Amino acid sequence: MLTMDKRWLELCRDGDASAIERLVSSYQKELYRLAFSILNDHHEAEDCTQEAFLAVLHNLDSFRGDSSFKTWLYSITINICRNRFERRKHRQRLQNILNMIFSTQTAAHPEESAIQNESDQRLWQRIRYLDEKHRVPLILRYFHDLPVAEIAQILDVPLGTVRSRLNTARERLRDVLKDGIV
Repeated sequence: MLTMDKRWLELCRDGDASAIERLVSSYQKELYRLAFSILNDHHEAEDCTQEAFLAVLHNLDSFRGDSSFKTWLYSITINICRNRFERRKHRQRLQNILNMIFSTQTAAHPEESAIQNESDQRLWQRIRYLDEKHRVPLILRYFHDLPVAEIAQILDVPLGTVRSRLNTARERLRDVLKDGIV
């Protein structure tokens, strides 16, 4: 395998087409195999490989050389694969929820469905009236099924803050539901 020397990286940074072509041809098969071994889907592996090369070229300035170039390239590829894998899981979970909703709605009595739809609309209307700092964590937790730690990362706030905001949002919704306002 070819070693990326500093001069070659500088040529890639400068947009030298032959250096970039050499980079891609040197690592493309390895990255594809890595992506396919994680994603187990040829099309996704191809897309991931392309996305990894774009990310590498875009972020060449951040390569410090603390590890080998190959290690850095593999880390980027693995992170992209993880993101794709997570998106696929979320998409599948959403698809399952939608299938369950539609199968339930078709099986329910039309009048019951209308009442449930009206109740859901009122609940969503009330959720929309929550201020953003309480609404967003609530939606991420209960509608996107994200763990509290991940919500804290996404919102860039401490874990305790997310827990507090979720608790406040639940209390406000509980009060509204108890009073029959929704």
